[in-house]
Amino acid sequence: MQPQPHHPTDCRFGVILNANAGRVTRALARRVRRTVGADRVFVTTSHEHATEALQTCIARGYKTVFAGGGDGTIVDTINSLEKLRADTTEALPAVGVLRLGTGNALAHWLGAGWPVRDLRRFHSGALHSRMQIRMVESEGTLFPFGGLGHDGAVLNDYYELKKKYEGTPLAGLMSGLTGYFIAGLGVTVPRFLRRDNTDIRVVNLGGEAWRIGPGGDRIGAPVGYGETLYEGPASTVGAATTPLLGYGFRFFPFAARLPDRLHLRVLDFSPLRCVKEIPAAWNGTMQGEGVHDFYAERVRVQFAQSMPYQMGGDPKGYRDEVSFGLSEHPVTLVGQA
Repeated sequence: MQPQPHHPTDCRFGVILNANAGRVTRALARRVRRTVGADRVFVTTSHEHATEALQTCIARGYKTVFAGGGDGTIVDTINSLEKLRADTTEALPAVGVLRLGTGNALAHWLGAGWPVRDLRRFHSGALHSRMQIRMVESEGTLFPFGGLGHDGAVLNDYYELKKKYEGTPLAGLMSGLTGYFIAGLGVTVPRFLRRDNTDIRVVNLGGEAWRIGPGGDRIGAPVGYGETLYEGPASTVGAATTPLLGYGFRFFPFAARLPDRLHLRVLDFSPLRCVKEIPAAWNGTMQGEGVHDFYAERVRVQFAQSMPYQMGGDPKGYRDEVSFGLSEHPVTLVGQA
């Protein structure tokens, strides 16, 4: 299942720009207003402000709301709309993805480009991509991908480095993809070299689950409710319904293959093997010993020791237990064809 070409049949839409995002400048906001009309554009400064803007969009009958400010802004928009579901009898708008963040995982997947051009094309009824998909749900929050272990640790270290060097001559070096590599290779890997991988247990809490073969096919006997999917050491555990992490990193190549199952990935790697596997993980071909992939509807993961957690690319502290499941309602995402 991949984003499908789509001609907009109803171009009633709004644009929400997160003023706190680095790439959302006053100049950009002016260009967007000139392109689509000032009354459609909301430049928001807080979560509450963004929620008010979404309520206005729903009241106006907008069929699509474009969100600009990175994956975090898009995920926040999805969750705010989900919370508004109970307060409206109207169908919720689709979520348009503007490429205004750092990693831009959803924007990469949906083919988003320069936001002003994308909005101009949508406004004119040009061909777009459209995808209806259920998100991952955990702790009452919806997100396209999340995980614990080495990936969460790298993310935490990256944010700490950015904060430490903010306002210094090294600030540019510590942000973006370069900053991720510096954090991972310079901080996370050396720290985890002194640790053994923690033991985990993954239990199926949904419908039938399956192990995934190298080509994405279901292999072996199905795993029923209450049965153990995996038990043993792990360096990373993640779940996703979209295949990409930031920068086009195809870490979950089998996500979106089945509309009613998420892709659960368990890795049992040493820190040095994590580094070695970066090229394969990037292009979605990582396999072999220590790689365990599953299709599942809902699972509970228990850890022998707390692990760093990230949801949709945002650090969320540490957990010793977490559940991943599919959202009840699908979300329609809009990008570029």
